[in-house]
This record gives sequence, C-alpha cells and structure tokens, in this order.
Amino acid sequence: MLSALPSGSYLMMTHAIAAFTPEESAAATERLRAAGITPALRSRQEFTGFFGGLELVEPGVVVVPEWHPELGEPVPGQDDAVIPGYGAVGRKA
Repeated sequence: MLSALPSGSYLMMTHAIAAFTPEESAAATERLRAAGITPALRSRQEFTGFFGGLELVEPGVVVVPEWHPELGEPVPGQDDAVIPGYGAVGRKA
C-alpha cells in the first residue's frame, strides 16, 4: 500500500489493544465474533511493525490519549475513560 505513495506522505493508524481493559476487550471480541467479525488485537511491538521503513512522528507509538493531547478538546463525560488503543503517525522518506 505504501509503495504507491510519494515521498513525504504520511500514514496515520490506530489499533485496539486488550492490555488495559481485558474484561471489556474480551466482551467486545465475543460480540464481534458473534457478528462474524474476527478481531486481531495486537501488541505494541506488532503494531509498531506497520511503520517499518517510515520515520515515526513524535511521540511515536503511544496510547491514543498520549498522542499530542494538547491538540484536542476534552469530550464531556469521558474524563476518566480508558481508550484501549495505540496510535502513531509515520512519514515516508
């Protein structure tokens, strides 16, 4: 997919993980499987592999709320919510 993109292009991804909310993740996985969807929850290392050959934009691969939180506005009612996913942006050289 990245081979068709010109130099200077960016790839932005997020990916669900089970590490922080194991019970909720297990329940969500079962609901998805019941709907015929097979989820693939990955580790940080596995997710980082999608950015091979790209220059990671700071702060790199982190849980979503840690990716430049100063850029977003708080969502009312979600102050204590855990967002179980990694996010990252990579630049093609």
